[in-house]
Amino acid sequence: MSNHEGMGSIKQPIFNGNNLTFWKTRTRAYIQSLGADVWAILEGGYQYPSIVPTDLAKNKAYENNAKVVNALLRSLSESEFVKVMQLNTTKEIWDKIIQSYEGDS
Repeated sequence: MSNHEGMGSIKQPIFNGNNLTFWKTRTRAYIQSLGADVWAILEGGYQYPSIVPTDLAKNKAYENNAKVVNALLRSLSESEFVKVMQLNTTKEIWDKIIQSYEGDS
């Protein structure tokens, strides 16, 4: 098993609407552990394409967005998941969660 595959064994906290600060800090650390280019997709945003890109650089960004979307969705309880499941980009999901709960931590 490669080191990158082993990252999946790190347990992400599940956000259920409580303790935003804990979830946000742990989730940020987890996503950053996936790589700087992966974290950059969340931090800088991503324009979701209408079709899967074939250009190598654009395809890499598409894959990085998918990695973070997966990580974020996996870290949400079912009740939180349904609030963001229609969103396509990491930044949309992250911002929706943070804006919904800022100050509730």
